[in-house]
Amino acid sequence: MSGEILPWHQPILEKLQNRANANTLPGAIALICGEGWGGHELIETAAFALLGLTSQQPPHEIAHPDFCWVVPDGAVIKIDQVRKLNAFAVQTPQISTCKVAVIVDAHLLNTNAANTLLKTLEEPPQNTHILLSTPHWGRLLPTIRSRCQRFQVAQSAEDGTKWLAAKGVQVSAQTFAQSGYAPLRVLEEERFDLAGWLSDLESGRDPSTSIADILEADLVDTLSCWYRDIIWQQHENANRTLLAFADEINQTRLQLETSNAANARLLMERLVYQWMQVVRLQRQRSG
Repeated sequence: MSGEILPWHQPILEKLQNRANANTLPGAIALICGEGWGGHELIETAAFALLGLTSQQPPHEIAHPDFCWVVPDGAVIKIDQVRKLNAFAVQTPQISTCKVAVIVDAHLLNTNAANTLLKTLEEPPQNTHILLSTPHWGRLLPTIRSRCQRFQVAQSAEDGTKWLAAKGVQVSAQTFAQSGYAPLRVLEEERFDLAGWLSDLESGRDPSTSIADILEADLVDTLSCWYRDIIWQQHENANRTLLAFADEINQTRLQLETSNAANARLLMERLVYQWMQVVRLQRQRSG
């Protein structure tokens, strides 16, 4: 994004800055931004603004004594990462007027890590702000949610399409639905060709070859697109078989997203063979 502040982020950033100027900024802040709407960019911009940073370096490369950046280690955020954050939180600011700790995708805190964070969130040290970002507010523990002041980005499909149009990007209704009506997803250049993959599979391609191909993709994102595409296709005539399979997609995606132990190959083999059964059933009904 090259430092671009997205228009739907601006109201949140202004609120945070106004609260900081008035010395009423809370110690524990949750920034809620849907997938494909720039949640990482939002929390990075907010953290840099609070610290007065203008660096173009990625946040994980910045060596600043008053800045702590925590991202998932694999599929989860682990207790040792939170312990380091807690140790950082009790230090005195060295360069800036405050310290800022960021937890990206906070819904991936494992139970031990979340419980370890609670005390710091409940009583953040003076001049310390802990920022959590997530597109999934409901997945945070209730005890985490109760300790954070929530700031949520307003998501408008109309705003998204206007922003894309201003960049010269035209998008079909089906493609936009596959993206979850998320404008940044539309701009991703190396997304898996789901339509082509499904066409090849349904035309009799060896399923093992198709499985090998999809395992090279971002599975969580690709399964999300597959799920949304099925739902979008049901907007006129709902098909219970397809909707049931959509639930299988969602369950597989959640396993991949929330567990480091998930066996991607076995999960995808199961899903692909279920899909082929659905396709055969659909053909029998239409024949």
